[in-house]
Amino acid sequence: MSELRAALENALGPMYRVEREVRPVGNCRLFVAVGPLTDPELLVKVLPGELSLAMDARVFERELVLLADRLGHAQLVAPRGAGRAGSIVYHTRRFIEGTTLRAWLANHGELPLRQTVDILRDVLVALAHAHRGSIPHGDLKPENVLLAGRRVLVADTGIVDAITRALPSGIASAVNAALCAPAYVAPERRNGGAPTGPRDDIFAVGVLLHEMLTGQPPTIQAESLEEVRSLPPWLAELARRCLTPEPAERWPDAAAALEQVSRPNSETV
Repeated sequence: MSELRAALENALGPMYRVEREVRPVGNCRLFVAVGPLTDPELLVKVLPGELSLAMDARVFERELVLLADRLGHAQLVAPRGAGRAGSIVYHTRRFIEGTTLRAWLANHGELPLRQTVDILRDVLVALAHAHRGSIPHGDLKPENVLLAGRRVLVADTGIVDAITRALPSGIASAVNAALCAPAYVAPERRNGGAPTGPRDDIFAVGVLLHEMLTGQPPTIQAESLEEVRSLPPWLAELARRCLTPEPAERWPDAAAALEQVSRPNSETV
């Protein structure tokens, strides 16, 4: 057993066994831990070393306890806990059998329009619940959209802000670079250090939509979605308002964007 796995098992306690390592997400290593038969498997996410060394793990654990209490929704995967294992900090959530949207896109490329809209609607439903509780996701990307049979779940909501609050103020800006996928971070946050918020999440929703429809995230040189795919006007308008670089021109939150998806004309895809 590796030194890291042994440290994680020691930190998780005698009831859990770290069974296997799975595909990493960005700079984070992921492990699956098995506990008592009555408990679900845990996904253990190990944070990068530069963040782990600077974090107050007790503050992080307290933040996740508060966060879990506020994320009670069927399509949000709430955190289970956090801790320190030697020099690294980790957090846990329930392990979900299935795949991620990232893996699905890698295997299949662009999605059919109907499937794209269904996933988009489910993601917005999950985010709308979080936004009503003043919880921005902060790191929405295909790796955090889970496809479990017919269910679409959103993971790691609010984790970025919880990590930021557990770091000294002088290095909190390092969280974006260490954890977040640059293509999914809104321009004002990427360039100016703006805090996370619902409009930042809405930009990420637009990138997610673009990638589902084309197989690639948008770039400055990329053609508009309408030039790549034949889209109903309502969906083209939703994408445009998500991806605009001006925060004030985006949908203010997920509930507002969900209204656009839930209109009667959205069924004609």
